[in-house]
Amino acid sequence: MKARAAAPVLALALGPIAEAFRQGIPSTERSASSPRKTTVARPSHRASSARGEEERRDDATSFHPLGPPSDLSDLAVGNTVFSEVGREHITRLSRSPDIFLVKDLIPAGDRRTLMRAAADQGMTAAGTRNSDANTVRKNSQLAWIEMRDVGDGDDAARAASVAWDAIVKSKDCFSHEAMDDGVNNFERMQVAKYDKGGWFDYHHDGFSRYLTVITYLNSVGGTYFPFGDMGGSRDGCDFTNEDEARDAGKCGILIVGEEGEESYLNSTSSAPSVNPKTIVDIEAGDTVAFYSRSPDGGKDSRSLHCSLTVPQEKWISTCWFRSNALTGPHGELWKARLLDEIAEKNAVK
Repeated sequence: MKARAAAPVLALALGPIAEAFRQGIPSTERSASSPRKTTVARPSHRASSARGEEERRDDATSFHPLGPPSDLSDLAVGNTVFSEVGREHITRLSRSPDIFLVKDLIPAGDRRTLMRAAADQGMTAAGTRNSDANTVRKNSQLAWIEMRDVGDGDDAARAASVAWDAIVKSKDCFSHEAMDDGVNNFERMQVAKYDKGGWFDYHHDGFSRYLTVITYLNSVGGTYFPFGDMGGSRDGCDFTNEDEARDAGKCGILIVGEEGEESYLNSTSSAPSVNPKTIVDIEAGDTVAFYSRSPDGGKDSRSLHCSLTVPQEKWISTCWFRSNALTGPHGELWKARLLDEIAEKNAVK
């Protein structure tokens, strides 16, 4: 990293399908990491009454199961750690919103497998649930990597195994240790291709998604977080509006690959101009992970992002993690139950 100033949704619990999936999907040359062993059982149906209300309120303020795990939450911007499971090289790019960079999460052969499988199954013009194709996304196609019933094709089977491996590693690296299979779900991996001139307008990730993991499959970047690396909040700032970032001067994080930063800083396209505070260089296989929810389960508007108009073909894969429980109407109750389970675990140690 070089930093310088400047569709269909399938939500499945990881644990219950893990063994069945592994039996039905051929393995790649690299064995998939096992899902992290969580230390918290599924929330019970009754919250403990032994804990005082004041203690509960204090814990609820600092406890953020929709955020980074404890080994990343205190990591300073610009610092790097290695994950405990796969020794992935993880660097914090921003705090509020939390954004991290992982080096070479998906190896070259696996990246080619994903791109080939997506092209073979037929990619469709990209839109969103609330928009038609080519309105908020232009010159972009996508495909979903099937996790079950992959058929007899070798590429499809290998792609399913690669996708599963990436999902498991993403969970191991970025899902909070308190998130058990009762509240933590994933979607099928999406593979997207942007043709030259393709873009995706500013947006927040919807549904109940709290964690997004994007891997750059062919070393072309262009992802921009206008409120990344702000170094704190700004009173009165509308974090749902990218114009607020432009009015602030140099602001945000720009992810750049082999296409180079000048493709975006001096672009003559119709895309909005950017004036990033930080530029991060990536290579093929590198991954950016970010979080989209606040501790109370609401949307963190600072996670606004876009894919700027690309000067050449771009391929990415995306893994989304979601929690209907913690982001739904009873989210605070589920959070309190997780806290009680942690307290009970600590009490017997």
